Amino acid sequence: MANFFKKSYSSCVRSLSGYFTQLLISLILLFVFRPYDRGGIYMAVWQLFLVIVFLSAIFNCDHSKKIKIVSTCFAVPALIFQWLNLGFHSRTLTLLFLFFSMIFIFIMTASIIKKVVINARVRLETLKGVVCAYFMVAFGFSFAYFFIALLLPHSFHFSNLNPAILSHSHFLSEMMYFSFVTLLCIGYGDVIAIRDIAQTLAILEGIIGQFYIAILVSRLVAVYSFFEHKLHLVSKKK
Repeated sequence: MANFFKKSYSSCVRSLSGYFTQLLISLILLFVFRPYDRGGIYMAVWQLFLVIVFLSAIFNCDHSKKIKIVSTCFAVPALIFQWLNLGFHSRTLTLLFLFFSMIFIFIMTASIIKKVVINARVRLETLKGVVCAYFMVAFGFSFAYFFIALLLPHSFHFSNLNPAILSHSHFLSEMMYFSFVTLLCIGYGDVIAIRDIAQTLAILEGIIGQFYIAILVSRLVAVYSFFEHKLHLVSKKK
């Protein structure tokens, strides 16, 4: 019995270790606790998860030194503008936060995908990186949708909400929902892109969602099959 608990503990520790574990957990929590208007404590928790996502994306994903420096240059202003916006609600501060966050997220996503694709072996950590990149694509587009909606009002139509009375945090939460639905190609129709640029972004995200699964997953399967075949040949020779 003691050995069973020891092995279970060791396997749990191994599953929670690695480059992408902290980022993956924080991304899931960031989505689950979307920034609805549920009081100051709720928003503070969401802001904490946002900070953890930014820090985890920079320092826990084994990026190169150059990527860490460049991403930090965008992450720090983004977080500063977001925290300032909590005390001084401003459209300009929100736009600046969204702009720096979009660039930061897409830099991190590109770096993670590059690391996952170049990685020669398919391990649990590789699959975690694939899921992290998928989440970050959805968050990046949600910030882009919100950015467009602030610059060009009436870019989106809501069938069950009045966007004119939504706070910025609630609007961002709806854009997160729309982004994940679009990336997954579900398309419920309760949120619709109306303006050209919003429609273009929605179509682009849908294309990325389809090709991400088709190309990246097929790449991982091919690499896994190659090494399995190689190990089989080595074992036969022995």
